[in-house]
Amino acid sequence: MHRRSTCPRPRSRPRARSPRSAVTGALLLALALSGCAGAQGGGEPRPSGSPSASASASSSASASASPTPSATPDQVFDRKHTDVEVAPGEAFALRLPANPSAGYDWVLDDPEPDSAVVRRTGERDVLADTERMGAPGTLYLDHRAVAEGRTQVKLRHCFRCGTDYEKVDEDHPEKTVTFHITVRK
Repeated sequence: MHRRSTCPRPRSRPRARSPRSAVTGALLLALALSGCAGAQGGGEPRPSGSPSASASASSSASASASPTPSATPDQVFDRKHTDVEVAPGEAFALRLPANPSAGYDWVLDDPEPDSAVVRRTGERDVLADTERMGAPGTLYLDHRAVAEGRTQVKLRHCFRCGTDYEKVDEDHPEKTVTFHITVRK
């Protein structure tokens, strides 16, 4: 009795494909790639330009994290202008240089601001160059004055903040900034 082999026989030369299958494959690849490119942005454009740009929510656990987008602030303060004086109900933003894609971020430091005086309403990242990976930008921490009083927002800029890999050394110096906030009519 002659047994038939169950193993496929090797071919002496590769099977030729028709031009139609090559065109079909190229079209499928192009459609797949164009679908992936549209999904990268998460469906929501990033704000650019000025602090009045619309906000986008973030889910990070750092100072740049916020559960909600915020309204356009009435005033913007930065590291050179840390004495903040606003009226109750007024919206304001704290502006800081940012580069989280390089591992640096701003985190809220103790003591936390008095929530009876000021409330955090959101945050916005504005990139200087949206085409360049790792490009620096600006972080806007949005707040609203709640009632008369004084408090402070102390922020720490560090490398890999809050992780097991957080570093503070001469290559990764820690910076702090404290905004002194006075709310009065």
